[in-house]
Amino acid sequence: MMKILITATAAAAIIVSAAPAHADVAPLNQPVTDAVAADLVDAGAVLTGRPASEFSGLREGERYLASMPDSGNQYAAAALTPKPEFFEASIMLQDQNSYMSFSKSGAPGATWIPHAIGFGPIPAGEAPCPIPQSVRDLWQWPSGKCYPPHN
Repeated sequence: MMKILITATAAAAIIVSAAPAHADVAPLNQPVTDAVAADLVDAGAVLTGRPASEFSGLREGERYLASMPDSGNQYAAAALTPKPEFFEASIMLQDQNSYMSFSKSGAPGATWIPHAIGFGPIPAGEAPCPIPQSVRDLWQWPSGKCYPPHN
């Protein structure tokens, strides 16, 4: 009697669906409204140790705002303008505080976080720039730098 051995191999196919392939969503320029400017002055004043009331706003021509559509995160950069009668405030805007960047998460109720990026370790390349390169490219800042082009 002949025995026939039949071996059945069952292969299970696992289908893994990958996340949809897409390029990173580019940041979008946004207008710096009066409300946003006021929030940035409040946040920037924290870096100076002076009250926000000693600043009249943001320096014209040096304000930037962008948002990341995929996350809702926002990035801003600006120089504060001291009121003429507040000498101490103008002193506090020298060197590292001469130019500031700001970041805000897309979470509801998030507030602006200020970063001093004036003359100091960030522009010198000793510390990383807190603004993503894609945002700096959108703003047409010099390649690899953490500040706007000189006028």
